[in-house]
Amino acid sequence: MPPETFTPLTMALWNQATWNSGALWSPSAPAPSPKHNKIRHNRTMKRQRYFPSTVAARPGWFNQFATELAIANNTLDLPAAAVTAIIADAKFCAYACGTWLTAVRDHGPAATQGIEDLFDGSSAEPFVLPGFAPAPPPVGVTAVTAGALTRIFDFVKTIKASPHYTENMGLNLGIVGQEDAADNPVPEFTLKVERSGPVTCECVKVSFKKFGRQGVVIYSRRGGGAWEMLAIDLASPYLDARPLLVAGTPELREYRLQYYDDAAPIGGFTEIIGITVSP
Repeated sequence: MPPETFTPLTMALWNQATWNSGALWSPSAPAPSPKHNKIRHNRTMKRQRYFPSTVAARPGWFNQFATELAIANNTLDLPAAAVTAIIADAKFCAYACGTWLTAVRDHGPAATQGIEDLFDGSSAEPFVLPGFAPAPPPVGVTAVTAGALTRIFDFVKTIKASPHYTENMGLNLGIVGQEDAADNPVPEFTLKVERSGPVTCECVKVSFKKFGRQGVVIYSRRGGGAWEMLAIDLASPYLDARPLLVAGTPELREYRLQYYDDAAPIGGFTEIIGITVSP
């Protein structure tokens, strides 16, 4: 009788987990054959320009909207019940994509380690898997029905249609969007040479428009050399105060920019613009 064969279990690592698979912390399933693929069109809602593009910024936006709406309605005079419901939507969304989502992500590595301990550890007591108990919603924050963000976007339209609405009110609420980067595939920038403080040469001020992106990456080359990254800048302008390559000799500096978002450069480069810097 042939000996039994043993196939070792394969442990799913945390960085192999797929969040949208329906099975957290499990390895991705092999892709089906292309001839059997069915194209599924997800009916996702278009995000508004004023809504933060990064998850990390969204809890703050929801909380700001909820706080300022309660104040703004003293002027808007919209139905109190509707305002109360939208504030509840905003507060619960802030909790869900802030405290709750952070706890879920922090629990993932602990869950993976728990399975490893169960498989390979040693204990005289029954093994207890790590529990997941995120912080409950703050006092006054209650669960709401699905579709909360859609309701908020629709209510923003109601706010802006009010005869009492003002641009300043919109800024306070966080519902005045910047120009959409989709209409501007690369940043825009201008250069100006100016003397800044007690330096031995003039500096180049790089003024830029990031069109709703988090920031820009600034590259430069000079003296026929290679491109180098000068900075990741989140607010215009940027001041290039590098000394001249050769003291007392004017030089041509060339610049190009790229968008920066979600901790990485994205998109294409701008056209190259040059400017002469003198001693």
